[in-house]
Amino acid sequence: MAYNRRSFLKNASAAAAGGMLGLASPAKIGAAEVGQVKLTLPWLPLGTYTYPFVAKKIGAWQQRGVEVSIDRGFGSGRVCVPVDQGQYDFGLIDMAVMMNCAAKGLDLVAIAGIWPRSPIGIFSLKEYGITKPEHLQGQTVAFDVGSGDFQLWPAFIKATGIDDSKVNKVTMDAAALIKALAEKQVKAEGNFFGSIAPSIWAQGMELNSILYEDYGVKMFSIVMAAKRSTVEQKPELCQAFIDGLLEGVKFTYLNPDQSVDLHIESLKEFQSGSPANRKTLEFGQAVGTALGLVPSVAEHGLGYMDPALVETTRRTVETYMGATGLPPTDRLFTNQFVGKVRLSSAEWAAVQSRALQYLPPSKA
Repeated sequence: MAYNRRSFLKNASAAAAGGMLGLASPAKIGAAEVGQVKLTLPWLPLGTYTYPFVAKKIGAWQQRGVEVSIDRGFGSGRVCVPVDQGQYDFGLIDMAVMMNCAAKGLDLVAIAGIWPRSPIGIFSLKEYGITKPEHLQGQTVAFDVGSGDFQLWPAFIKATGIDDSKVNKVTMDAAALIKALAEKQVKAEGNFFGSIAPSIWAQGMELNSILYEDYGVKMFSIVMAAKRSTVEQKPELCQAFIDGLLEGVKFTYLNPDQSVDLHIESLKEFQSGSPANRKTLEFGQAVGTALGLVPSVAEHGLGYMDPALVETTRRTVETYMGATGLPPTDRLFTNQFVGKVRLSSAEWAAVQSRALQYLPPSKA
């Protein structure tokens, strides 16, 4: 299907309308006036996204002159347009999806990396024995159409060579998708490991994972994105926002239990006192931490995006998603706002020893 910027904006705006709370106010940085900034998550406010709530709770943004409101998301595919149109100042989004949007004419820039490792894949309960792409043929696989796993499904099909016509794809919303595997409504679903695994683990079940990256769809995962005009016209705002965000990331890495408390305090839906709710948040936070621990981040600081991995992501989008007309790679990301917030060697070692057990299993 051919796309142009106008039709893409029209269709995606309609799909995303349910998540919008209004236009963002202009943000100003100053000691006396607090700027109002709107942030959209890519998905539900699960434990994988504890760090923005922590950043807000510990005052990491407010002390820098920025007041941030945080909204849930409806999948990476529905983050692009609201950020491009100014309904949100910043959005967390899968980098490959962001690049695919950029190929359609949206002028977005990644300004900080969160997950260099990609957790996108197809997941099933271990009891079903679905461990290879070909096992999906003849099965019903559930997706949320806005999520990165669905956006990248054509890439996975192309990379693996399986017959898409033999996979019965059904769609459902985010909340239903989380329940679908546990309640055995479907045998497999597309998702982010950090979104589905914590819920399954908290119920005493185990997952099989078929990760896209294990079959050649290699890419940087979650980044913080902004419209190019925001980066160019409001660099002080971007710097203050990213510094505060990464302070939240660091605090979450170093204080996991307290961070879960702060997350629960931030959201009424998690305040029932349910042990399962807390355990799900703990598992999600641990997965999110593990996905951020790569050598380049240890060397250059939190938020750093390895240019070689960004270039690999671009090639993945071009090769497997058929994207054409992408801007040069150095127009798609910048490390100018990262590098200030770091972990010491001892802190890094402690976080790594605790978190790496929660990485999604790879076929390697």
